[in-house]
Amino acid sequence: MKFRILSTLLGCLLFGAATAADTTYQPFILASVNDAGLAEQTAATAAALEAAGFTVAGDYSPVDNARVIVVTSPELQAVAALSDKGGYSAGQRVSVTEREGGTEVAFVNPLYIQYAYRLEGDMQPVYDRLKGALGETEAYGAEKKMTAKKLQKYHYMIGMQRFDDPSELGSFDTYEAAVAAVQDGLDAEGDALTMVYRIDLPGNQQTVFGVGMRATSDADEEIDIDAAHQLAIVDFEGYSKVAYFPYEVLIDGTDVEALHMRFRMAVHFPDLSMMGEHGFTKLMASPGATEDALEQMVTGQ
Repeated sequence: MKFRILSTLLGCLLFGAATAADTTYQPFILASVNDAGLAEQTAATAAALEAAGFTVAGDYSPVDNARVIVVTSPELQAVAALSDKGGYSAGQRVSVTEREGGTEVAFVNPLYIQYAYRLEGDMQPVYDRLKGALGETEAYGAEKKMTAKKLQKYHYMIGMQRFDDPSELGSFDTYEAAVAAVQDGLDAEGDALTMVYRIDLPGNQQTVFGVGMRATSDADEEIDIDAAHQLAIVDFEGYSKVAYFPYEVLIDGTDVEALHMRFRMAVHFPDLSMMGEHGFTKLMASPGATEDALEQMVTGQ
């Protein structure tokens, strides 16, 4: 009898571990689709998020038919502060997109980010709070089986960057000087980069800026980083994935960095092919142009 009970318990433990290991995650969560106008639904979404305990850190329009709201909270920042590069996850991106007679509300999946960005903390409470505020209709964005293990070591293919291969944008004598350099760069007028939000993590020297990218001229280097240009290539089917933007720049102590686009875009759009009309090769110049633009913003050179 004891052997049978022990065998049953062991089987349950093993089955449970296997089930958890096999759980797959999608990068985006559709909260709802309704017939409200863009402005009305954006205001309602922001109000629902604030009522749920989030603070709106910033919002903007990466493309004409959508707005992205970035929120944070003490709970979210506490999780972010536990990890070496946790600042990348301190802002939760929520999109409101008007198209085809309906308005979609969606958010980036915090659990997906938890594993893709190698967070030490648990994002399930953040997910539950977002779901309670906005709803949950379905997860989408990856037909590939993106398990926690795969996300934690993700790269699109051999030779392409992982989470721990960021674009190194600058190094300064002090944390304060690094923050000031990024702030000054984003305050400069006339270029394609704008500040969407700033979040300072409590208890450590990490600050994350959300950077909007929208071309102000026909120059190739601006078109290559333009959000509408990039989304026209990668966001071509299914529900809106405009909450891929804005782009994060992280100050970590005296260093300034950003996730390399060849990692960041690939992990948000893992099903995209390399070739074809909507393949990554259509954006071949964008990773380098993004890195150059962000470095110039930080260093002024």
